[in-house]
Amino acid sequence: MARTFGLMTLAVMISLATLGAQLGPQGGPTNKGTTPPPGVTPLPVDLFTSKNFYLDEKYWLDKRYARCNSPRALTDMVRDQRFGAWGDCNMDRAVDKIVSPYPYKTAEEHYNALLAKAKEHGGPTKHTRATLPNWDGHYRRLNPEEQWVWGRNLQTATMLSLLTPEYRKRMVQQNYHEVVNNSPQWDASFCYPEGFMRWWAEASLGGDIEVTMTPDQVQFLSGIADNFLRRVLIGRQHVMKVPQWYGETVGFWDGNTLIAWTANVQGWTLSHSMFEFSNDMETIETFTPSADGKTITVDTTFYDPQAFTRPLHTVTPWQLRTPLSDPDWRFNFVECRVQSTIVNGPDGRPTELIPGEPGFIDYFGRPR
Repeated sequence: MARTFGLMTLAVMISLATLGAQLGPQGGPTNKGTTPPPGVTPLPVDLFTSKNFYLDEKYWLDKRYARCNSPRALTDMVRDQRFGAWGDCNMDRAVDKIVSPYPYKTAEEHYNALLAKAKEHGGPTKHTRATLPNWDGHYRRLNPEEQWVWGRNLQTATMLSLLTPEYRKRMVQQNYHEVVNNSPQWDASFCYPEGFMRWWAEASLGGDIEVTMTPDQVQFLSGIADNFLRRVLIGRQHVMKVPQWYGETVGFWDGNTLIAWTANVQGWTLSHSMFEFSNDMETIETFTPSADGKTITVDTTFYDPQAFTRPLHTVTPWQLRTPLSDPDWRFNFVECRVQSTIVNGPDGRPTELIPGEPGFIDYFGRPR
């Protein structure tokens, strides 16, 4: 494999190509011009002309600082040969479609309110194998155009406006180094863990989500650059003392609706030119099945007072594709194999080693 600007496995590239086809017009900007759009006056300094982006803080929340590009457009800018190009200044997502519509300040408050509601009508529901809803199967997420978490349908400045000063600075830092310096420090390039919020990122949608259920837990299995294994432990309490890459998730049933609370999360990054989150990250997810059983709507609220100015929110339908009995479907275990073939050069840029170069390890060869 030749040296590349952001290293991906072949499976990742194929999956992203598929996603691009699904996204259609949302797939990304095609404008390559560095001249501002008609009626737009550029800032005195922006991400692409800055001598020191840390000193530009007063401009960070102006969409012109990123030249009206979405976070994902910044990520793809070098690859798409549109470095410094302007995006669509009229494209954005309203803040009220990103922040939580609920009145709760913490995940615990949110969870307890839903638990109290379940108790009002005799819950929480204690399912047996005979009464447990049958969600077993393979699901695909829908509505990509609605997923602000993918970083495609909002201005970079809009996302920054919802972060606290420290995490806003970290996102601008990531934007600058990924785009202007062309020194992307992508997790997959170093075989770093995916991290909890990567579950909602675009590139984690490379395969079906396998759902397996018992009365004691609901398990979600998927993977693309690495494996995701999440479990909702029914009727349990949080007990972990050390933060986990995918957190610790407990939950209960309210009829056929599943409520899940994830805490004890290891802080990490969402994806590429998006943001970091902290160890305070917690989520409340409600999984509501459709009447015909073919769709599960997942309502997620993100709580992170260190990283976010207020709780964030997204809704994602999951569509049943095949049952677990599908004779042809297999989960392909994903094992990252680039860690020892990546080095950081003197300029800090990741460099791929190719077969025959000193230090290259052939993972398909025998140990010596």
